[in-house]
Amino acid sequence: MRTRLDAVVTVRERGEEKALKQVVEAEARAQAAAERAEALRQASRVDHRRKGSVATWELTELAHVRAVGEARRAEQEAEHARRQVAKVRVVYTAAHQQAEVVRRVAEARRDEQRKALERAEDKQLDEVASLLWYRKVG
Repeated sequence: MRTRLDAVVTVRERGEEKALKQVVEAEARAQAAAERAEALRQASRVDHRRKGSVATWELTELAHVRAVGEARRAEQEAEHARRQVAKVRVVYTAAHQQAEVVRRVAEARRDEQRKALERAEDKQLDEVASLLWYRKVG
């Protein structure tokens, strides 16, 4: 059975699907950022200093400082991505709740329509039964 709310349900479900897609994408970005941050953190922990000239040590130390800086930036990006996931989940939760409310109202309306049809059918069957009984008796 169709109700006038079916169009609203469709719109709300599209919004819910869009929000869910955003959650999935944000989680994928957060996962990639976390993996990148972990890889850079591990790379920054490696000591590449070897026996050699001061210039080599200086270059190695400069590369290490750069690697530590990149690891920090990657960690900040990962944290930003985690915050974005939290924001998008809030949006999805709201969209899901709105869609669920409309779905429940539409289902309640369908139940009302079904009950009204059943009452009308019962009334017609009662009338037919009464007519048949009066014919039989009369």
